[in-house]
Amino acid sequence: MAILAIDVSKSSLSFYSDFIGKGFVDNSPQGIFDLFNKASDSSSDFILVLESTGIYSFDVANYFFQNHIPVFWVKTDNMKLYRKILNRPKTDKIDAKLIFDIASKFPDSLVPFVNNSYIISELRNLTRLYLKLNEDIARLKLRLYSYVSLYFPKLDFKLNKTYESLLKDFTVEEIATMPLEELFEYIAKVSRHIVSSKDLAEKIQSLAKNALRLSPNPSNTLRLSIVSTIELIQHYEKQINLVKKEISKLIKRIPNTLTTVKGIGDITAAGIIAEIGDINRFRNASALASYAGLVWNIKQSGNYKSENTQLTKKGNKYLRTYLVMAANSLRIYDPIFKDYYQRKYTQTTTHKHMRALILSARKLVNLVYYLLKNNVPYVPNR
Repeated sequence: MAILAIDVSKSSLSFYSDFIGKGFVDNSPQGIFDLFNKASDSSSDFILVLESTGIYSFDVANYFFQNHIPVFWVKTDNMKLYRKILNRPKTDKIDAKLIFDIASKFPDSLVPFVNNSYIISELRNLTRLYLKLNEDIARLKLRLYSYVSLYFPKLDFKLNKTYESLLKDFTVEEIATMPLEELFEYIAKVSRHIVSSKDLAEKIQSLAKNALRLSPNPSNTLRLSIVSTIELIQHYEKQINLVKKEISKLIKRIPNTLTTVKGIGDITAAGIIAEIGDINRFRNASALASYAGLVWNIKQSGNYKSENTQLTKKGNKYLRTYLVMAANSLRIYDPIFKDYYQRKYTQTTTHKHMRALILSARKLVNLVYYLLKNNVPYVPNR
């Protein structure tokens, strides 16, 4: 069977084949269409092979697949071995000719393109957006606490409906001068009596009066900043909820057993699966850990081995983030991971929590690989 190999970049598709030669086309709908027609006019019996490069490779792979051409990924984690066997230099970059040679010499190593790739791509977009929205809202919250501390000193501000409504609806002067009974009724209505409304009303009014003594003319600009930031946070929270709902819908269309692990929910499972894609791309759990960047630079001299080894700066940061999030949950809900975390926590003298958490995430990689590879539910072995 003939082979069409493609090296994918953001703007172009470099191709090499044994039936249409080699060349370039734009990585665009028209470029993909032109390449498909060129190949189809020359042969009806060929396969497409390419490196998985996320969103840049999906469109071309999906178009050929939808038009009944078998599509395969090259396993990039075996690249060092491929180069050695094919007598290619270590520094030789991945190109269409190398992909073609791998497909020719190692056909059994190719990974079939599966038709849930579109869902994976959609999930990847959403789960990355979810992380970005949470990063943005965390920055907004820090900014809000800073504004409140300047505008309303000593207020034990909490990001909840009671405090948010109070600071949006009233100035510090209004809180200080309004009848206490009116303030009490307002807080009771907003909080639905969850808090001790009378005590809270007395405390807040006292703090407001003290704030006015320190600064008789509170900044209107600060209050505007507070109100605007609260509204931004509320908007982000709505967007995050919408994204979470859509992620939960999509992940149910991909059979997986990650959610059988207590502590891994739809969002975390989706983030992990979206970044991994097809688990068969990885020959073992170590290759997956390397892809996630959960490997360490070793600092060693003679018999001394440094405790302060750092993670490599390579790897998929999104996958690493979701694995760490999952590990942080498992240390609470899963007895095995809880014991492991505690053991690693006590074994180190610096950065105790973060080191134990990262090591727990590396342990989790083994479990994730096993569950996805074998498609079996999680059964704690104790």
